[in-house]
Amino acid sequence: MAGANVELLEHMARELIYEPVRASANARVIVIGDIHGCFDELTELLARVEPRRNDLVVSAGDIVTKGPAPARCLDLWRERGYRAVRGNNEIKLLDESKSLLRLFSRDSRDVLKRRDLLRFIASWPLVIDIESHDVAVVHGGFLPQMQVTQDEVEREKDVVHRLRWIRKSNGSWKYVPKEKRRKGDVLWSEKWRGDRFVVYGHTPLREPKFDRCALGLDTGCVYGGSLTAAILENGKWKTVSVAAKKKYAE
Repeated sequence: MAGANVELLEHMARELIYEPVRASANARVIVIGDIHGCFDELTELLARVEPRRNDLVVSAGDIVTKGPAPARCLDLWRERGYRAVRGNNEIKLLDESKSLLRLFSRDSRDVLKRRDLLRFIASWPLVIDIESHDVAVVHGGFLPQMQVTQDEVEREKDVVHRLRWIRKSNGSWKYVPKEKRRKGDVLWSEKWRGDRFVVYGHTPLREPKFDRCALGLDTGCVYGGSLTAAILENGKWKTVSVAAKKKYAE
């Protein structure tokens, strides 16, 4: 039975890379930055935003790890039928779920003990393409030469969930791991001119980052910053943030 569960998780995570979604014309698109288990801040933010029945609510990834209540956040997300993209921490968690070490976890908050939540996470794509609004949601980002399509996301599936810094080499932009960053490297969002307005997380910021064609929402709630939602309504974006109750991680 355990082997069958691992195979299911591997299959689902392998297949769900890119998901096209349509929202009704009068729906708001609401995207929430890195939650990292900050349940109290999440519920406060949702109370302020007040999602309506036909709104499309999407997590930009990293709902899990670091904070106090990732399982409660996931339960809320699933119960309300919200959508999410996989962040680097969800991917790490799915990798850990394939190891027998998860059976010896002593952390009562640990999502690794919940097969239902692991299946839920494995059902998320890397990219949600909201075609009706020309918006895409991804955890990390896109290389500037990319277009938001199934084929191109598939080709860069090892990069889009962790992209921050980029460097131009031989006429095209390349992913730069943060530990190899050097002078002259830039954030991908500053060079992005693709066919979608991209909303992303992963890059911790003091406040939401508006670029020409992208919006960064990881405002570091788990590090004592804030949790931020971006709301697209009538063709215009606005952001709403709530302050962290405390600093949960370094």
